[in-house]
This record gives sequence, structure tokens and C-alpha cells, in this order.
Amino acid sequence: MVLEGEAIVEIDGTRHAMAPNDTTWVPANVPHRFINASDQRPMRVFWTYATIDATRTSSATGETRTIDDEQA
Repeated sequence: MVLEGEAIVEIDGTRHAMAPNDTTWVPANVPHRFINASDQRPMRVFWTYATIDATRTSSATGETRTIDDEQA
């Protein structure tokens, strides 16, 4: 869910514009990212995971971590 600002969510290579209060759902193992659509305003997003055992894999490095390794 976008809390603040304007976002572009890229899901499996397809981009979608998002505004505050817009939500999306991404299935496990589908590449995705949120991009701030503005160079001047902040963007804040809120996300949850379907399971405590979820992992995240960086597309830049290929490194996979558990969500417990995420920093607040």
C-alpha cells in the first residue's frame, strides 16, 4: 500500500502507477520493486508478508535473506 507520494510498482517487468491508498498483491517468487515517481517528494509504502518464513532476493546481487534479517 502506498502511504505517501506517488509510486511506480514494477511487477515482473510491467510498471503500474500508484497513488496514496492504492494497494497491490504480488505472488511469491515474482520479481517486483517500488520506485519513487518523484525526484522531489518522499514515497512511503507499507507491505506485509503472507508467511513468517518469507524471504527477499535482491535482483542486483542475487542475495537471498529472510525477512527477519530486514532492518526497520
